[in-house]
Order: sequence, then C-alpha cells, then structure tokens
Amino acid sequence: MLNFKQMQTKQIYYQDPYKQELESKVISCEQKGNLFNIILDQTIFYPEGGGQPSDKGLLGEVMVSQVRIAEGEIIHQVNGALEINSAVTEKIDWDWRYKYMKIHTAGHLLHDVLMSIFPELVPLKGSHGKKPFIEYQGNIDPTKKEEIVAKVNEVLQQDLPVVTKEASYEELIKEAKFIPPNLPKNKPLRMIKIGDFSAMPDGGVHVKSTKEIGSIWIANINSLNGITNIRYGVEG
Repeated sequence: MLNFKQMQTKQIYYQDPYKQELESKVISCEQKGNLFNIILDQTIFYPEGGGQPSDKGLLGEVMVSQVRIAEGEIIHQVNGALEINSAVTEKIDWDWRYKYMKIHTAGHLLHDVLMSIFPELVPLKGSHGKKPFIEYQGNIDPTKKEEIVAKVNEVLQQDLPVVTKEASYEELIKEAKFIPPNLPKNKPLRMIKIGDFSAMPDGGVHVKSTKEIGSIWIANINSLNGITNIRYGVEG
C-alpha cells in the first residue's frame, strides 16, 4: 500500500463543482514578493492542472489571481494578506469556471467520438484553456472536419451523463482503454467517463451532462509527420 501525503485542504470543487461560495478558514499565509500564498482548510477554487486553467475570484476582499498545487498543497495566490485562523468567504468567478468546465468536457467528448471513428489513433496530449486542442499520433484527413463536427454534436445532444470520481491505478487499468505512460502511481488519481464511452484518467472539473456544453466546433485539423493536432472550441 502506498502512503500518500495528506493534503491540508478539502477539495470541495470535486465534491460539488457547481458550488460558487464557501466559508473556510485560513491555515497559513506566506508573503511572496508583492503577493501572498494562502492555504485554506477547504476550497472551491480549482488549481491549474490537467490542461485546465485555475479558477479566479475572491477570498473575502482580496483577489485570487492563480491557484496551483505545490508540494502537495493547494496554494491560493492573492494580492493581500489574510490572518491565520480567520474565517473567509470564498467566491469563484463562475463565468470563468463554467466556461472552462464546458471546454474541458468538450475535449473529452471530442476525443471519445474520434476514437470511435479512428481507433488507430494514439492520444499524446491536450490543453483545455484559452486555445484548446487535442493531439494524437496518427493521421486524420482534414476534409473529414465537418463530418466529425456533425457526429460529435449529434452525440452531445444525447444528453449523456458525465461521471467523475476517484480511482485507483488498478481501476483505471481495468476501465480505460488508454493509460498515459507518465501517469503517476504514487498519488491519488481520478477518472472521467461519458455515457458508455471508455473511462479516461483525468483530474479536472466537468459539467454533469454533455448537453450543457452547447455545441462543439473544430477550428482546424493539422496532420504532419504522423501527428494530428485538432483545435476546437465550444459555443453556448
């Protein structure tokens, strides 16, 4: 059995990714230049990771500019000091959060549909931020773009459930068709499963149903030297 370092902060963003406000307690406050690194006893702020950008918002009256995991702890970078052991109200920028929840889920749905059409593709990497993309080893004919868009939006409208949960490495081996070679075995893992598609390792936050996404569009498909890059976006 592997021993994991216990994070001080409860990850409420996993328990309820739609929660927009939360009362929490300041565990530590450390000044770094003109900014302050805050650790809380619980948080709704998603830290940057898995290709998804971190949340923004407020801790009381101070602005949260970035959230990240460092040395096993969730660090909220803010523009003002907070008193240790004081209570603080967390408020996330919901428009920002919901936008990237939809973009992230859209990337996984696009991947699921692509793998059903082109099972020979091997996933390489992806990003679900301001310029979202997914990349594969293998070729896709760019003229298939409209056909792919039509198929993914047809599937999207089926209102498929999106399930995310904690998973052990062994569970992922059983349920996922593809496991990234660099997937760590020495820390807690999570997975996403959309409808009846195969599960995938993923640590992000997502919408509950594909229909929330609106619609998915593809900006371009570039295949070069056996590598295909697909840039996509969402509307609605």
